[in-house]
Amino acid sequence: MKKILFIAVLCLTAVLSASAQSVDFKLTVDGTFHLKDGRNFAVVPFEKKTAHEIYSQLFLNASEVYKEPKQKVIITIDGSSINIRAFDQKLTFKEPGTYLGGYYELNFEVKDGKVKVAAPIVDEILTRTKDGVRDKDFSKLVRSWYQEAAIQAKYQDNQVYTEQEFNAFINGILTGNFMGDSSENW
Repeated sequence: MKKILFIAVLCLTAVLSASAQSVDFKLTVDGTFHLKDGRNFAVVPFEKKTAHEIYSQLFLNASEVYKEPKQKVIITIDGSSINIRAFDQKLTFKEPGTYLGGYYELNFEVKDGKVKVAAPIVDEILTRTKDGVRDKDFSKLVRSWYQEAAIQAKYQDNQVYTEQEFNAFINGILTGNFMGDSSENW
């Protein structure tokens, strides 16, 4: 019984420590992202780490995602800030099967023991993945999903998908855990 209790506590501790370095931004009616408490940034602790150690790890993690050398998507400032501007072909979708792509920005500011993560910013211009035609502006698209400040049931999947895309990018950079990471199989 003691072994089972020990293993359960150990697993719970691992889950809690893994989730301590994650963010969960929510898409709002105006097409911006915020935390549940309304802030447009999160502060993520990195206990016992210097700013340089954190910055180096974030830069390495971001480099795993954005590998295209011709695209300069990662901009750094004096080892204290990482700004990413990139294009995602499947940023969100209008209806199942019709993905919309666009440019977005992520920003990470680093200090000893912590990282300030700004809410994602999405450029207004979206294009359809199928034919490259310009579609609705991002904020107008998101507003069309709402009725009287509540998400319409038929658009909940759109909202969840968009939130998951951004939170996966951000949390992947914070933790280095990316779905489909094949860095070990080079």
